[in-house]
Amino acid sequence: MQQLNYLTELLGFQGFYVSGIEIDNEGDIEKVIITLGREGRYICSGCGREVSSIHSSFEQEVRHLHLWRYLTILRFKKVKLRCRSCGVKVERLEFLEKNKRVTKELTHQVSELCKVMSVEDVATFEHLHWQTVKEMDKKAIQKAQSERSLEGITVLGVDEISVGRGHNYLHLVSSLDGPKGSEVLYVGEGRKEEDLKPFWRWFGKDRAKKITHGVMDMARGFINSFRANCPSIKIIYDKFHVMRHLLNALNEVRKAEFKRAGKKMRGQLMGKKFILLKRMDNLKGKARKALKELLSVNRRIYKAHLLKESFGQLWSYKYKGAARRFWDNWKKQLKWQRLEPYKKFAKMIDNHIDGILGYCDKKVSLGYIEGTNLKAKNIIRRAYGYRDKEYMKLKIIQGCSSIGVFRPYPYPLHHNPG
Repeated sequence: MQQLNYLTELLGFQGFYVSGIEIDNEGDIEKVIITLGREGRYICSGCGREVSSIHSSFEQEVRHLHLWRYLTILRFKKVKLRCRSCGVKVERLEFLEKNKRVTKELTHQVSELCKVMSVEDVATFEHLHWQTVKEMDKKAIQKAQSERSLEGITVLGVDEISVGRGHNYLHLVSSLDGPKGSEVLYVGEGRKEEDLKPFWRWFGKDRAKKITHGVMDMARGFINSFRANCPSIKIIYDKFHVMRHLLNALNEVRKAEFKRAGKKMRGQLMGKKFILLKRMDNLKGKARKALKELLSVNRRIYKAHLLKESFGQLWSYKYKGAARRFWDNWKKQLKWQRLEPYKKFAKMIDNHIDGILGYCDKKVSLGYIEGTNLKAKNIIRRAYGYRDKEYMKLKIIQGCSSIGVFRPYPYPLHHNPG
C-alpha cells in the first residue's frame, strides 16, 4: 500500500490515486497498466463548474509518459455528469488532451522531441503512429505561435526563398529588434504585394503603424506592401542582395572576357568563377594563388575584382555624407574601364541609394535574414519534402525563432495538496 502511495505522489494528478498496477508482457511491447481510483470531484466540460450528480460512467485507457522501459497505460473510470446548466456532459479532466487518448504531459514530450528529432524517429521512440505525432506537434506549434508576444517590434525584415521546382516561393517576415532578439515571425506563400496581406492581418494594423524600418531586397512587391501598411517606415535594402547584383555583374565581365580571349587565355579563365566571386580574405592556399595568377593576366577582371572587394565598405560608414562620397568615388573609377555590367549596376544603385544609405541611421542585423534563409532551406531539405504545407511553414517558424528552444521540462507537476 505504501508503494502505491508513492506512485500516486509521483503521478501528481489531483483527485486520482493509484489503486493497482499490472505488467503486460504479451506482444512485442512491454506495458504497465496503472489503475486509478477517484476521490469524487467532477468538473463539467461545458461550463467548468463542479458537479456532484453522476449520470453514468465508463472505463477509459490513455497513454502516459514511459515508466522506465514500459509503455504506460492509465486505466480509470470517466463519468458523464448531470449539469443544471449544460445537461448531460462528459467530465473535464485537466491532465487529458481534448478529444485525445493521451495525457498533456505525453503531448508536451512529443512536441519537444520533434524539435530535435524527426517525426518518424519520435513515433518510433514513443510507439505512436507518425501521423499522430505530426498532428500533436502541429497543434503545439500553432498554440505557441498564437501565444507569441508581438509587442515592442519596430524593425521588420522580409525575404523570399524558392521551394521545389518552378516559380514557387515562400516569404519569411522577421523581427530584427524584438524583446527576444531577431527571429522569424511569419511564413507565407508568394512574393507579390497581395501575398503579404495575410501577414498584415495577423500582425495587426496598430502594430504595423509602430514599424519604423523595413529591411528587404529591391523587389517592388515587398516595398509597396510595407509602405502601404507602415506609414512612417524607412526602407533599408539588404546588403547581401545588393552584393549579389554586384557578383552577377562581375560574372558577366568574366564571361565577356572569356569570349574575347584567345585559346591560351581561355585556359587560364576556365574554372575560375567561384574563386573570383569569393572574398579575397576567404581564399586560402591554391585557390588564393590561382586567383592572383588570374588577376595578373587580365586587366579588366583585375579592376572589376578590386571594385568588388572595396564596395562592401559602403556599409561601414556612420554618416550618410561620408557614405555618399565613397559611392561617388567608387563610380568615378568606372570611367574609361569598359565594364558595362558594372555601369548598369551603378545605375541601379543610384536609383536605390537612399535605401542603402538608410543603414547609416539604423544599424540592424543585415546578416540575420540571409542566415535564416539558409536555415529554412535546410529544414525543408532534412524533411525530404513536407506533404502538409502548413506544417512545413510552422516548422520553419519554430526552427528560426524563440518558440523552437528545446524545453523538455518547463512546467512543474501538479501534485496533490498535502
